[in-house]
Amino acid sequence: MTFGPPPSPFTQSRQAADARAKRKALYLGGSAVVLALVLGLVAWVVWPSSEKAAPKVASQGGGSGAPDDLRETVEKLPKQGGAGHVEGAVVEQELAPGKTLIAPGMWATDKILAKGKASSLVAVNIDDGSNAWTTQLKGDICAVSPDMTNDGRAAIAFTDPAGDHQCNQVMMFRVATGEKLWQVKIPVTQGVFEEATTMTMTRGVVVTSWSRGSAGLDMANGQTLWKRERTEKCKDGGFSGGRALLLRQDCFEKKERQDHFLVHKLDPRTGKIKWTYRVAPGVKFAYFLSSDPAVVAVEAGDFAVTNLLSLSDQGSLLTNIRMEGNHYKVECNPDRVDRCDGAVVSKSQVFVTSGEASEQLGNTTNWVVAFDLKTGRSGVKFDAGPDQQISPIRMSGNRLLAMKFGTDTFAPNSLISLDPKTGKQSPYFYFTIPAEVKGDGAEVAVQDGRLIIGHQEFKGTGKRSLPDAQWLAYAVSAAD
Repeated sequence: MTFGPPPSPFTQSRQAADARAKRKALYLGGSAVVLALVLGLVAWVVWPSSEKAAPKVASQGGGSGAPDDLRETVEKLPKQGGAGHVEGAVVEQELAPGKTLIAPGMWATDKILAKGKASSLVAVNIDDGSNAWTTQLKGDICAVSPDMTNDGRAAIAFTDPAGDHQCNQVMMFRVATGEKLWQVKIPVTQGVFEEATTMTMTRGVVVTSWSRGSAGLDMANGQTLWKRERTEKCKDGGFSGGRALLLRQDCFEKKERQDHFLVHKLDPRTGKIKWTYRVAPGVKFAYFLSSDPAVVAVEAGDFAVTNLLSLSDQGSLLTNIRMEGNHYKVECNPDRVDRCDGAVVSKSQVFVTSGEASEQLGNTTNWVVAFDLKTGRSGVKFDAGPDQQISPIRMSGNRLLAMKFGTDTFAPNSLISLDPKTGKQSPYFYFTIPAEVKGDGAEVAVQDGRLIIGHQEFKGTGKRSLPDAQWLAYAVSAAD
C-alpha cells in the first residue's frame, strides 16, 4: 500500500448509482436498530509480541524497508511513451454461459501475476503467460487485502466448508510460490444482519473485522494479538491499514436517535486507541482515503462524498476540503471503509478527480486537482485533454501515477506519471483494452513498469460447447 488504496478508473455510472442507493438503504434501513438490539462488552486479548527489529531489505515484494512493512514501490521514470502490449494474463477457459464466477484479489511481483478465483489462487508467469502455480482452497475466497509485504506475502479469507460456510478462515501465502504460510479461524457468527468479513494489513499485523467484532493477527504465525467486540452503542465499521491503522467505529445514540462515527488510531500490536476524532453529527457515512496521513471522506448531505477531512498526527482537524457539489468526484464503496475512487493521498497533498465536463460531439473530459493537507488550498491541476478522462491510481515517490482513457473511439488509453512540482505529464505507454475483457468490479495496480488490470466478477458467455475465455487479470507494459 502507498498512502491509500488504489482506485479504479473504470467506475461506471450505473455502479455508482447502485452504491448510492445501497448506502441510502443501509442508513434508512436501520443500522441503529441493529445496534440497539445487540449487547456486548469490549474484550482485549493481548499476546506477547513477536515483533523484532528487522533489517532494511529490498526483496521479493519489490519494496524497501522491513520485510513485514507493506510494499511501497517507486516506479522508474517513463522513457519516451510508445506502444504498450499485453503480457501475461490469467484466463478462465471453462466458465459456462450464464454462470457467474467471483474472483476477488490480485497481486503482482516482477515475475508473477496472481489472482483469486472462486476456491483457488492461480498465478501465471508474466513474461510468457505460462502457469506458475495453483493453490486449491477448501472454501470460496470471501475477503482479501490487495496489499503485499516487502518480502512478498499476502492475506485472504475464505469460507469454512463445514457448517454454515462462514467467512472465517484467514490464510497468509507467498505470492511468488503460492505456498500457504499459516491458516487460522476467526470467530465470525451467523445472524440476520451479519455483514461481510473485511481485511486489511499494516506492519506485522493482519486485521480482520466482521459484524460482531474484529481482531489483529500476528503476520508471522496468525496468532491473535488483540480482539474487539461490539458494544451496546458501537460496532467496528472497518479498518484502514498501510503505514498506520485507523478504525471507523459506527455508533448510535438512543436519545438523539442519530448515528455518528468515531475515527480511532490504534496501536497495531496491542489494539489500544492512540487518539480519537469524532465526526460531526449528521454525517451519513465516513470512509478512509489514507491512514498516514489520516484523510477521511464524509457524506454530509445527499448520499455522495461532500468533504475530505485532513487530520493531524494527534487526531485533530487540520482542514476541511469541500467537494463543491459535483465539481469534484470521489466515490466510495459502502461495503469497505477504505475503498474510494477518484482520490489519492501523498505525504502533503490529496489529488482529487473532477466531475465530468461535456465537450463537443457529446464526449467528456475531466481533470485532477491537488489540495494541500494542512491548508486545504488547491494547487496544481492536471487536465485529461480532449476526448479523454484521467483517473489517479497511486503515488510513486513524489509523483502521481494515473491512467488516461479515451471517451471516443479514437483517443488511446495510457499510463502516465504526473509531477506535482512542475505539472508535467509523462506517458509510460499507450494501449487498448482487449475486447475479451468483460468483467465487473475493476482492480488496478502499477508494478515494475506494468499496468495490472483485473476484475472481480464474471458471467459466462459464448456457447455451452465452446465458452468464451474470460480474462480475470492481465498485465500491460511498454513494447520493446
